[in-house]
Amino acid sequence: MSSTGKFPAWPPALAGCGTERAGDAGPGAGYSPPAVGASPYVEPGAGDGAPHYRENHAFQSTAGLSPDDRAKGAAEVKKVEAGLAGIAEGRKTTESQLHEALAGLGYGPETISTGTFGPHRNTFIIDLGPICVVGALDGMVNGLVKAEAHGRYLEGTGCVKPAGGH
Repeated sequence: MSSTGKFPAWPPALAGCGTERAGDAGPGAGYSPPAVGASPYVEPGAGDGAPHYRENHAFQSTAGLSPDDRAKGAAEVKKVEAGLAGIAEGRKTTESQLHEALAGLGYGPETISTGTFGPHRNTFIIDLGPICVVGALDGMVNGLVKAEAHGRYLEGTGCVKPAGGH
């Protein structure tokens, strides 16, 4: 303990702030410091760079869309976001209201799947063959409606995201 009784008195040799250590070859002997933030496990193009990211998330891979299907998907996303904005704003929308609103936009009942996530958020999937339009609306966040289009899941689950895999 130090003379104040609160903290131990550290020997001066342990409180140094130098960057060189005994035994370091230093820059003159072929030493090169590691890049800042570099990890030996980074997998290029792999999400957050975690080891085996692509391998561990391969079950979530989707089929690519042709340029025409990408354009159609983008148009469907705009249509859905605009069409659902009115029912999402400031109120709790039920699954049946969401299903009815999507049917009112011209989607067949057999192509629509809905679900809930929490007390005020609804999710939806619209299966348009090679194009999947998925999204959610949240009445508590200023009527937020978000949607995106992608291809079918390669795991054979169609437009429904696989629950797990590896």
